[in-house]
Amino acid sequence: MGSFFREKVFLVTGASSGIGRALALELEKEGAYVAVIARRKEALKELKNSASHPDKIFILQADVMSESELKKAVEEFRKKFKRIDGFIHNAGISMRGTAAETELKVFRTIMDTNYFPLVILYGLLESDLRQSEGHVVAVSSFLGKFSTQYRSGYAASKHAIQAFMDSIRLENDKTGIHVMTVFPGIVKTDISVKALSGDGSPHGIMDEKQKRGLSPHVVAKKILKGIEKGKREIFPSKLGEKIDLILSKISPKILDKKLLKTKVN
Repeated sequence: MGSFFREKVFLVTGASSGIGRALALELEKEGAYVAVIARRKEALKELKNSASHPDKIFILQADVMSESELKKAVEEFRKKFKRIDGFIHNAGISMRGTAAETELKVFRTIMDTNYFPLVILYGLLESDLRQSEGHVVAVSSFLGKFSTQYRSGYAASKHAIQAFMDSIRLENDKTGIHVMTVFPGIVKTDISVKALSGDGSPHGIMDEKQKRGLSPHVVAKKILKGIEKGKREIFPSKLGEKIDLILSKISPKILDKKLLKTKVN
């Protein structure tokens, strides 16, 4: 990727683990300064200490579900940096349960984690991004394109991300801001362990498919390449998942039959 990211400034949410952590480390490796947002300060400290250049990682402890904490984090960010070249909204939480048995608080938590931080941060940073002709990147999911059983709230939040990103892409046609949505397939993270059951308690189980998923660093590298190339959307995934995506477009009924035969926890 050469020097594309060198000395640029990025903000990443959900950076304490998974794709977000990998993104922060890959950006830092490419020479960027990275402000990392997550609730778990100790995990962010561990991330900083494991970086090749810890001085390029700036910790912003905040709960993305809190608008006031996000605003405070942005204020701290502006005190540290005079510009922003892009922000990547990666924070997310999933679910395991039928729509009927899932409590409303779970749906709210999912939207407040997966969707609304994107809206809030974009509103806070849009004018800064115009000045730098920066990048707005959101990590969605294949379930932002179609859905499966037991993921109604999660898929709804990811569909909301796509709609929002598609809209602001058009609104920024003349501003120079690059808008890219990422639709990963299954990635080897702890998202299934932290997923919420119908009553809001943690699922607590690593799904078998999750264990065999793509490496977060593979996905992070593809995201950086997509940013550099100015891509509209990217789909880091395995072949079987790409087939599902094609089916969702050309033959949704066949995809429905396939999903009904697939074991979905």
